[in-house]
Amino acid sequence: MDKRVPKDDERSVAFSGVFALIDSTLTSHYNVPKEDAAQIEQELFKWFDRFSRRPGSPQSAKALRPHLLLMACQAGHVYWSGRLGDKPAEDERVNRNLILGPQEIAIELERRLEDGDNKENA
Repeated sequence: MDKRVPKDDERSVAFSGVFALIDSTLTSHYNVPKEDAAQIEQELFKWFDRFSRRPGSPQSAKALRPHLLLMACQAGHVYWSGRLGDKPAEDERVNRNLILGPQEIAIELERRLEDGDNKENA
């Protein structure tokens, strides 16, 4: 009997498993207003659905997660970059995240998730 999880279920697990983190990333780390964050999240889900269906995309929820986190950070970065231009943000956390860049912030978030996974499995 085949015990593999269907690809659609893997996508759902990956997205729902980090949805709260994506929302927190946009609203807390990047201080995106809730209404704008909700729109960005909808677009991220559409992107993620297309990405995860492409040939050669990762197959497991855990392997898909870093891609989704990176795109959430990229979306937060682009959101403020377009609004601020060359001016610094008033929020220091947003400034820090913009200076470090979306890749570094995504790595930090993924490490937090992995630490949480390791604590649960210990």
